[in-house]
Amino acid sequence: MTPAIRPLTFAAVDELGFAAGRGLLDENHLLSGYAPRRLGPLLELISLADAGLLPATVLTTSLAANGASPFIEAIRNNREHWLSPENRRMGFIKTVRSGTDHNTMLTSFLMDAQRAARDVARLPGTTPGQMAAAMEELENNIHEHSDADATGILAFRAARGEFEFVVADRGIGVLSSLRKCSLYASLTDHGAALESALKDGTSRFGLDSNRGHGYRPLFIGLVNLHGSLRFRTGDHALLMDGTSPDLARAQLAQKPTIAGLFVSVACTAQRYP
Repeated sequence: MTPAIRPLTFAAVDELGFAAGRGLLDENHLLSGYAPRRLGPLLELISLADAGLLPATVLTTSLAANGASPFIEAIRNNREHWLSPENRRMGFIKTVRSGTDHNTMLTSFLMDAQRAARDVARLPGTTPGQMAAAMEELENNIHEHSDADATGILAFRAARGEFEFVVADRGIGVLSSLRKCSLYASLTDHGAALESALKDGTSRFGLDSNRGHGYRPLFIGLVNLHGSLRFRTGDHALLMDGTSPDLARAQLAQKPTIAGLFVSVACTAQRYP
């Protein structure tokens, strides 16, 4: 009997990751069909596979063919930059790119993301620009903090009334990065490190560095919008969900261990034409 196709959700990715970590990943898991409908779960699955935390076959045997296939193929072919050619509603760019125009490529990509948020998702007012600004700040964080900027990726997807983006790397992670500063040397927990990193002004460069403000455009941009945010590092996730999400309503959860930092943001407009 052909297994039923299930949506590829974060819960499904967690299930696969936990099973792999406990040595319980069997054919039932690998042969189950998952249809990727959201960008975040798809890229987290790819990140786990690329880090060797899931078998690479999970990307070929478990994912059902759908509209995400060209996106997956471009990533698996190690493309540095890709946009859906028919509508430019979905794309990714690597944080390290060859050639002399690599900065121009990033600027163009961020403009495409901003246009998609404005014209496709119909996010209101200055929100599209703030989403692009948040993506750029998080990309800068990869270069400054990950110690593995060649592993970084930015991606976005837009649909009517909805915009999502992912910024991720497979570097040293938030805990190891913060512990390079004496102020945070006593941190031992990935969850506590996430909470600290998301506070405005927190930086491994210290309190007087005028650094650590990279998440401000993100939270400002989500005012009056419904946002779902997932920050993953080590064995924890910090989750926020709701209108105008903020740290006061964040929840920490134990998750399968992941390398680096994975940030997934999805937002919806309350009303759109």
